Amino acid sequence: MNSEQLSSRLQSVSDFIIQYGQNPIRLADIGTDHAYLPSYLVQQDKIEFAIAGDVVKGPFESAVNEVKSQGLTDQISVRLGDGLEVIQAEDNINTISICGMGGTLIRNIIESGKNHLPDTHLLVLQPNIGEPGLREWLSDNQYKIFDETVIIDGRHDYEIIVAETTSDTIPITYEEKLFGPVNLVKRTNEFYLKWERDLAHRERIYNQIKQADQPNSDKLQELEQAMTAIKEVLERGTH
Repeated sequence: MNSEQLSSRLQSVSDFIIQYGQNPIRLADIGTDHAYLPSYLVQQDKIEFAIAGDVVKGPFESAVNEVKSQGLTDQISVRLGDGLEVIQAEDNINTISICGMGGTLIRNIIESGKNHLPDTHLLVLQPNIGEPGLREWLSDNQYKIFDETVIIDGRHDYEIIVAETTSDTIPITYEEKLFGPVNLVKRTNEFYLKWERDLAHRERIYNQIKQADQPNSDKLQELEQAMTAIKEVLERGTH
């Protein structure tokens, strides 16, 4: 992967930014790593400006080198800093991407840095784990999830969540938190493959806990609830 040929995961994030970003798109890519995503979008002439932010010095330096080597320093500002603190008001950022982190960390980044965001903005998020908790936080904090997808990349699956600010608090059910409100409607082949794998994984954990000398009853109950919901969704689906 490089800034000219993204992974399927980042390509899908890029597609959502292009599809839903408010023109002219001014992007902050937080945890940018090599800055491949903003570099690609600038090279495709899809965004006007980007901040490539990272809190770790190594990835920050990789991003600096990538942006320089591609001749994009006029359109991409690479910044070392914690989360959304790299954004200044004069940047006029309207779109934020945060990819490749846990859902709890993504939530914490947005919550702790929300004073750096404009009142109206788009979030394109790709959590590696903890999607239900992230969806719940978005619902509780006046964001509307209006698109999602599941990406299968080899043995890994990824969820991408697209949300925008709203004036309302939108309630979210247990099933919507677990699967995603839009994913439940779309029900792609990738969605079913992800949840077949997930069910098998949860069943293995459930059986291991059951065999313990002192099984964790709370964890078993949590797994039972999730497995029941997953089985119902899989049974209702057609491949």
